[in-house]
Amino acid sequence: MVATSRSTPNRLPGSAEATSGPAVPETTLTAAAAKAAAVQSAKRVARLFPEVYRQYHWAQRVQGADLPVTRRALEVLQHLHASGPLTVGEQADHLGLRRNSVSELLQRLESKGLVARIRDERDERRVLVWLTDSGRDVVSRIGQVLAPDLIAQTMATLSPEDQAIVVRGFELLASADLSRPPAAVQPATAPPPATAKPPKKENNP
Repeated sequence: MVATSRSTPNRLPGSAEATSGPAVPETTLTAAAAKAAAVQSAKRVARLFPEVYRQYHWAQRVQGADLPVTRRALEVLQHLHASGPLTVGEQADHLGLRRNSVSELLQRLESKGLVARIRDERDERRVLVWLTDSGRDVVSRIGQVLAPDLIAQTMATLSPEDQAIVVRGFELLASADLSRPPAAVQPATAPPPATAKPPKKENNP
């Protein structure tokens, strides 16, 4: 008698019989997929934001004109706005810069009409440096990270629907509460399987 080996039935890849290990719940798969999608979206935003910042940052162009001062000079204006009138020495100490460097910066700002020298009312021997109206106007623009006029140029080329999408995206990012844990992802519910109807009985005459 010739021994015959029992043939193993073919198993489809991905079938329940061919899969080894415990089955993964549908909820876990859905949550993992949602988390992966969120991570990919975050990476895309992180890649795009520096380009948006560079293209629309207010320092690149304000009302179509180049800034009248350098970034270091802007720091001096900001500090004056926050602290109030200061002497050149006080300004240098607060900023951690050399007195000569700050003095040169203030001279350039004064020549542009952005700061002015005033006498201290309590001690007329002290000469203070303070912002002019033009200097305060420049500082007020510093609070605008993005230049509205530049954004308006791009918005004008978009449809109203796309404009709403851009605004809504920034609203969602700005209003998100990072202190709260992310909401649980609801698993996708599959429709109930259709029940097979019993075959109709034929009445034989």
